[in-house]
Amino acid sequence: MGLPMRTVGYTRRGLTSAATATVLSTAVLITAVLTSVTLSATADTAATVASGGFPQAGSAKAAGWRVVTAIGPATGNLSGLLTEDSAKDAWSIWTGPGLTLVDRWTGNAWARVPLPSELGAYVQATVSLSASSPANAWLFGTHGTTGALRWTGARWVLQKIPSWILRRDSSGTINARSAVFGPGNVWVFSLGAGPYAAHYSGRSWAKVKLLAVPTDESAVAPDDIWALGTASVLHWNGTKWTTTGLPGPPLPTGATVSYSNLTAAGPDDAWLLRTISFPSRIPVTAVMHWNGTSWLTVASPADIVGSIAPDGRGGLWANGIDVNPGGFWLLYHLVAGHWTTEYPPAGVDNHAPEILTWIRGTRSLWAAGSAFTPKGYYGVILKHGV
Repeated sequence: MGLPMRTVGYTRRGLTSAATATVLSTAVLITAVLTSVTLSATADTAATVASGGFPQAGSAKAAGWRVVTAIGPATGNLSGLLTEDSAKDAWSIWTGPGLTLVDRWTGNAWARVPLPSELGAYVQATVSLSASSPANAWLFGTHGTTGALRWTGARWVLQKIPSWILRRDSSGTINARSAVFGPGNVWVFSLGAGPYAAHYSGRSWAKVKLLAVPTDESAVAPDDIWALGTASVLHWNGTKWTTTGLPGPPLPTGATVSYSNLTAAGPDDAWLLRTISFPSRIPVTAVMHWNGTSWLTVASPADIVGSIAPDGRGGLWANGIDVNPGGFWLLYHLVAGHWTTEYPPAGVDNHAPEILTWIRGTRSLWAAGSAFTPKGYYGVILKHGV
């Protein structure tokens, strides 16, 4: 593990004030944002791309947010997953009309990983992508839930898995998170589908009982895995699972509270979003931080937050959008209790959220974004830091 690896999916749509007024809830929206990124085209974005071409890649050694690579062009919307397991190893998947690609970060550049055409359907149906090294990556998906696609460093193999690992939630959807720490240490969490996880020892799969039904997961190390329940946070210390309750504020009549977007940087540094939804007005979102002793609450930088990730030094990056005036997803950085605002790099569609992923052990981040030019649709990978 990242993207282990933390897996990040994306939905790419901006919101107008009218559209936001009819959204069911921020929690539903955030789930959509993190599940399936649709890369949207806009005339505004096209006008910002230099010379009508694809977004220009920036230096991999620069410090601020910049585009490192562009995927495309494609004739229609692209969607993808992005995950990392170290500063020298990250993976991304991009699918769209006539396009199915797997790329890997080698520490210096993004390089294409060969994919046999007969395995394309497995990649297109991926719900979770994780890895521990350039020779050990796993893809779990909905195209045949009794098999996982595994990269050995030389080729892809289809590895049989028990049918109970990838399970459907109450709505009939398979939504999973995975954490890969080595060939003999793999975790899979089927979200909203029962109070247990699946663990692979290198020889067999076992059910591991959890103290709550997981709705999200974030893994930092083999002895530092987090899972989110409906009103509690679970933590694995390498030996056992423990649980910590989430403090709930007093709620007005008819209001409900939900939690999402769990992301952790260590046993005393975890973050999530708390959303209070109301029957007839816009939901209110706050950021919550675990400091090793208690959960502290920080005001949200925007009305709607789509993605959050640690900055590697005790702070947090977020991606958000305001309802009024609406229309643009911006980047926000929390340092010492104060938010600052940044725009995405030129050429990146800020009508769509950038999905953030912390590169563990560093102060750098990846982000997946979108762009549209006269040449077609692009997925873009951004980086902040060296």
